[in-house]
Amino acid sequence: MSSRPPSSYRTLASFSRIKLLYFLQQRGTMTVGDLAEASGLHHNTTREHLQRLINDGFVTCEPEERDVKGRPRMLYSAAAGVDHREGSIRIAKVEAAERRGDQVRRMLPLTAAIDSPLQRQLDALDDHLDQTGFDGRIDADGRHVRLHDCPYSEMVKEHPEVCRVHLGLLQGILQQTGGPLTADALHPLDEPDSCTLDLRHSDEGAECEESEGADAGPVREPSETDAVIIHGVFRL
Repeated sequence: MSSRPPSSYRTLASFSRIKLLYFLQQRGTMTVGDLAEASGLHHNTTREHLQRLINDGFVTCEPEERDVKGRPRMLYSAAAGVDHREGSIRIAKVEAAERRGDQVRRMLPLTAAIDSPLQRQLDALDDHLDQTGFDGRIDADGRHVRLHDCPYSEMVKEHPEVCRVHLGLLQGILQQTGGPLTADALHPLDEPDSCTLDLRHSDEGAECEESEGADAGPVREPSETDAVIIHGVFRL
């Protein structure tokens, strides 16, 4: 008998919830009414989906600040940046990932455990991918994650924006954990049944400036198409 899929996977397996996340990532803070109109969902259905996304730390909700009397509207946003609030689900996820990573390393023939911001980011990234149903491997250069057997592939065929949502979630995980890595780009299905996540190390920018010198051309501003997205899980 198979075990039940993780909560994060079940939450993101719904295209209605993916669609709400997409609007929040692209448009910023919105009300239930805004989201219901944009998605075509009933208000009550929209609220239920938003609560699932909040429970898994993908969305935040705050009351609108207003000077007039009356019940304030609730404002919803895609979880982004670093959340320092007490009881934060995102903080709890990062801590749980670190504990699981430590447990795995205790079973490996290592002479010393590595405790660093980079290791914590890798733990959080691996745990997120695992919890959302991806399978993948990180390359030896530490700059690319190969994602295989995407559990959302059928959804992606009809709705490529699913990939953009997943990239936003991966970027948020690395921001919340804190460290030298950022999720730079996601290349969907660049190989049969596989995608690639590009990681950038904070040292790379300085290295490029030193190597290119004064002859370097103008820096190209990233376009919307640069934020391509891919999905997968890797094993350390």
